Amino acid sequence: MITPAATAPLRRNELGWYLYGVAAAGEASAPLARLAAGGAQEVELVAEGPLVGVASRVSLQEFDEAALPERLRDATWLEEKIRAHEQVLERVLEDASIVPCRFCTVYRSEVELRRFLSERREALQAALDRVRGKVEVGVKAFIDRDRFAVAQAKQNDDIRQLETQVSTAEGGRAYLKRRRLEQRVAAELDGFRGEAADRLHTRLLAAAEDGLSLPLQAPELSGREEEMVFNGAYLVTADRAAFEEALALLGRDFRDDGVDLELTGPWPAYNFVPEELGPE
Repeated sequence: MITPAATAPLRRNELGWYLYGVAAAGEASAPLARLAAGGAQEVELVAEGPLVGVASRVSLQEFDEAALPERLRDATWLEEKIRAHEQVLERVLEDASIVPCRFCTVYRSEVELRRFLSERREALQAALDRVRGKVEVGVKAFIDRDRFAVAQAKQNDDIRQLETQVSTAEGGRAYLKRRRLEQRVAAELDGFRGEAADRLHTRLLAAAEDGLSLPLQAPELSGREEEMVFNGAYLVTADRAAFEEALALLGRDFRDDGVDLELTGPWPAYNFVPEELGPE
């Protein structure tokens, strides 16, 4: 979306500034200026006082607010732009701390971009100070229902007795016993989900600078057949050693319950940037 809102009509082939994120001028290095953001688009550093905007020149018509909803429904276009956005931020993160901007943050002119950097200087500087030397990582927990049922049979006398009854019953009686067993396991799983999420988040938060729980994802988004029972994002030191050690211990603790933990990242601190730093 082009920001701030412009009243003048767009001219054909008019270029604006796509802002990926903001870094500290003292940390920015020459290689950042040679980054490519998809195709032949060059990434430029727009310096304003102690800050630099990591940006590319883009077509304002392509990112016009009126046309953007249709663009976002184009899977090919969306995938290309998201990949470019993420690749630039991840490459910058190799050399410097960065405050990532929202996807499709576009300024109509360099003047407007510099105004953003100048007017939000204190807030941007505070955000940079918060993420300096840190990265974001994601943790997802998935549960295998069959492994969970096996674990419950070892721990729960009622479930163990029901399994025995199912194995010896016949015909309609076996069906009823099996249904009762499934319902009992489902009830245990309902309680376990919340308990597991709380335990995971509490222990991971203790090993991180900050963290938050995110919405659970359906299998088509997670890429896993197993049910997701936890989804979290954490701000951790760049070496991640203490956090990964805590995660490994949790993985061993939860494995017998049929839970597998998945670590993703490192990423720029997408979830730890104040919303007010985004475009108005």
